[in-house]
Amino acid sequence: MRRLIRLIVPLSCLLALATGAHAEASSPAPTVGVQDVPTQAAAMQRLTFMVGFWAGSGWNLTPAGVRQDFVQTEHVKYQASNLVISVEGEGRDPADLRRVVDSALAVINFNDTTSQYRWEAFSQGFVTVATPVVGTNTFQWSLVTGGPTIRYTLTFTATTWHEIGEVTLDGGTTWHQNFQMDLYRIH
Repeated sequence: MRRLIRLIVPLSCLLALATGAHAEASSPAPTVGVQDVPTQAAAMQRLTFMVGFWAGSGWNLTPAGVRQDFVQTEHVKYQASNLVISVEGEGRDPADLRRVVDSALAVINFNDTTSQYRWEAFSQGFVTVATPVVGTNTFQWSLVTGGPTIRYTLTFTATTWHEIGEVTLDGGTTWHQNFQMDLYRIH
């Protein structure tokens, strides 16, 4: 999750403000209708492969192209009657494990009206909202800024979490890896 901060979040926030995305916050809240809780619950069960406590390491590239290594933990658990999943990530400096270099929280839920998942991540004052694509043991989400697009692809086995981040500057014709994280299920 630290890739949001290190590479693109400041840029994306500036771009969002420049394009008027801040007006969305002043829009009235949508009317709440009847919720199909069984549909939401079934959709959230498709994400069981993510749930657990994970630990490992990774790296990211700074905007200057410098590789930064980190040690990472992710605590993924069901919340709110299993209708929400929280993802709590913490990255530490491998040279000094007492030093936290990133801390983030994300939540995932399913909207039965739109039949879409929602990924909302919070880190260092930034908020990112995306519509992820869920597959068999895969989870992919993108940060579209109006300029660069960053795509994160997570692939799971029963015991591993492999994630890569890629950036495109040409609308998706070419992608360049700027992030990788390899975690192992602790429990």
